[in-house]
Amino acid sequence: MKNWRSVAAAVFGALFSLALTAPLRASEGGAGPEAMSMGNMCMVMFGYDMIHITAYQPGKSRSEYCAEIPTSGPTILVFDIENPAFRDMPLELRIIRDPLTPITKDTDLEALTEVYRPATKYTKGTFNLEHDFKNNGHYIGLVTLTRPDGAQETSEFKFTVGETLWAWVPQIAGTVLITGIVFVYWKHTHPSGKKKDADAAAVS
Repeated sequence: MKNWRSVAAAVFGALFSLALTAPLRASEGGAGPEAMSMGNMCMVMFGYDMIHITAYQPGKSRSEYCAEIPTSGPTILVFDIENPAFRDMPLELRIIRDPLTPITKDTDLEALTEVYRPATKYTKGTFNLEHDFKNNGHYIGLVTLTRPDGAQETSEFKFTVGETLWAWVPQIAGTVLITGIVFVYWKHTHPSGKKKDADAAAVS
């Protein structure tokens, strides 16, 4: 019984930590194989080179955001180009509403587009995109780099605006797991009346 209690306590502690930290990891997590994050700063990758992306809502807060922008409204996305060579290569930016289905070459991006900026060279190494998000939901940023030989590469970063159901999924899952382990522990430490009678009969 003592060993069972020790194991249950350890599992309970681990699940409780998971429930608390899962939402944090979700907010800092990557947005697919071509995007990563570090703290509140996202980044898209082109090979081993990266472009950092940070979101602000100066009219509401001084905080920096990444994969989860807390509310709709005016938002500033800041892009910092890590590789100096990229400053002489055109960058195209498109933000679309996430259709929540795989995007293919047949996807009508125009119908999904929230904001578009044509290919431009950003010789200073940084640029801003200001947009007033009218609706909460899931979005995808598509950054297209044109190489000197004309080849184009597109990387994406996903983010949400406003609270969505998916933002609460890790916390809900953690709560369900904790409830389950507590129930199993309670059942083990509070045997039914029939089991008590059987144990008593065995002892007598």
